[in-house]
Amino acid sequence: MTAPATGPTAPAAPGSTEPPVAPQAPEPPAAAPATGPADGDLGEAGKAAIKKEREARQVAEKEKKALEARVKEFEDAQKTESERTAERIKQLEADAAKAKRYEAANAAGLSLSLAPRLVGNTLEELVADAEQLKQQLGSTAPAGPTPPPTPAPDRRQGGGPADTGGTMAAGRAAYEARKQRK
Repeated sequence: MTAPATGPTAPAAPGSTEPPVAPQAPEPPAAAPATGPADGDLGEAGKAAIKKEREARQVAEKEKKALEARVKEFEDAQKTESERTAERIKQLEADAAKAKRYEAANAAGLSLSLAPRLVGNTLEELVADAEQLKQQLGSTAPAGPTPPPTPAPDRRQGGGPADTGGTMAAGRAAYEARKQRK
């Protein structure tokens, strides 16, 4: 509903069935948005205030986590043995479902990193979903992590093609032979 117009009304056209229209007051100009210095132009006081606020927030978040832990501890203490058992069973079922997904991915030859994407309640359903996902991916999915490449031999390292025998005399002779070639 609109509010009734206040003030004088403009007369309707003669012979018109429309009600008279009240002239509308001009709308006040919209407030200009507050503009301040850009982020980089805060000045030392602004930067110090932001730093102080961030530190206070970190302290508050730590306190919040500590209080949440205390509340959880209190709630756990208030639980009955059957509630604790039910919660433990729920956690074990979730772990078993996760293990089934990884088992299905392994059975299908799918990368284990894709195991969380599998959907199904039984191992057979999960294996079927893994096979379907493997077909959709085609050969683009790696079967697993690739082993690092074997480095090429470097002839500058280790012994050369000639064995010097390992004695001082043999080493001296090899040195003299190299020296004379130059």
